[in-house]
Amino acid sequence: MDPCVGTGRFLIEASLMSPNEPLVLFGIEIDLWLYRACLVNMAMFSRHPYTIICADALRIDEKYAYTTSPIWDYGNLWEPPDVTPFYWKERP
Repeated sequence: MDPCVGTGRFLIEASLMSPNEPLVLFGIEIDLWLYRACLVNMAMFSRHPYTIICADALRIDEKYAYTTSPIWDYGNLWEPPDVTPFYWKERP
């Protein structure tokens, strides 16, 4: 899991270092251009399944932070949907 995935170099390196391990890679990137670059890089170089979402890793609500939550269903989309309903909100 890389909460600030950028272009995906960390996840790609993890994939290349452990080619025979049963890894599933997850990443979050806030910048749309870096997110798209990561999707391209992962498609080209990753040897493992992956999910990358375009969101703010510092603001995602704790209950949605796990890979079993519905936010991960929005991963790997070239035009990511608005995932702000999953963001942490100030309490009144």
